[in-house]
Amino acid sequence: RHAHQPPSENRTTAMLSPRIVVAILVATAAASHSRLRGGMGIYGKTGSRGMMSGFMKPAALTSSTSLMNDDVAAPVNHRRRQVLGRIQVRSNGMSRRRQALNDLVKAPVVGIVALETARMAAKADSIDAEQIDVYFGCGCFWHVQHEFIEMEEKHLGRNGKLLTSLTGYAGGKKLGDRNRVCYHNMRQVADYGRLGHAEVVGMKIPTATLYDFAKRYFQLFVKYDLPGVSIVDRADPQDKGPEYRSLLGLPGGVHSAQYVEIQRAMKDVLGDSWTLMEGSGNEPDTLLQRRVYVMDSSKFPFYRAEMYHQFHNDFQSPPYGKEYNSLRDTFKEASLISETGCPEGMMA
Repeated sequence: RHAHQPPSENRTTAMLSPRIVVAILVATAAASHSRLRGGMGIYGKTGSRGMMSGFMKPAALTSSTSLMNDDVAAPVNHRRRQVLGRIQVRSNGMSRRRQALNDLVKAPVVGIVALETARMAAKADSIDAEQIDVYFGCGCFWHVQHEFIEMEEKHLGRNGKLLTSLTGYAGGKKLGDRNRVCYHNMRQVADYGRLGHAEVVGMKIPTATLYDFAKRYFQLFVKYDLPGVSIVDRADPQDKGPEYRSLLGLPGGVHSAQYVEIQRAMKDVLGDSWTLMEGSGNEPDTLLQRRVYVMDSSKFPFYRAEMYHQFHNDFQSPPYGKEYNSLRDTFKEASLISETGCPEGMMA
């Protein structure tokens, strides 16, 4: 066997070749695996550290490899290409399986999103087709309007010109000259109090959401702990008089098919101690009576209030903010509100 030994300068290479081959194969496989995972190299280095062109290239192996002659290097390189080919095939296979798994996971998600989008679109179409005009009143209409504007925004997704809640008057038997109903004013023009009306907020909402809006209305009645007694009533009891009585209106009143939603909402919020009464117009104040009048809005319609009463701050709470107050200009520019023929101010 030794008779055919290569020259002495190649003897070291021939004896080290098996170890070098193994080292190359191990290093190449580990480095390739590290590159595919983007993780640790064979020397514990991460990322691009200790790597060249994406593969580990230790100095010891590089110098040893340079000792190999062409006869030894050729099969080694061939073996290296085979290993790399297998790793690449395996990598491609893993990528295809991973992609297939991702597609499998994404498919039901995409389907769910599509179904939910279709459901919301169908609901929106239904909402657009079935609207109802209602109004609610309990005390000053400034804070009531703010509450229902927020309800429209959060519950219906409305904003800007799509909002419908406006302050106004309802529940009276009479109208002023030129069919006007006006706020208190120095000229005493069609004073709403004298005409038997109360302050309310009117809106157009989906019939299917009447319960939710009625429930929010009954939540506006708050609890007071007084010496020896607790009461639940409107939030501003200092405003006294028929103008601030509690009432609501819908087409048909207590005879409406939707009246059951009003009953259910009141019971869920206030219990059985409160009473809904059919309104006949010009009712007295309801303070401490635990009573809400239900008006037939086709007989006792909503009369929009003056522009200066729209989107107004309430004196009992911090200012609602410029964004809310600016809705008045937004509505005016869109011709959604205009002068009613009443004085625009108590002193006007």
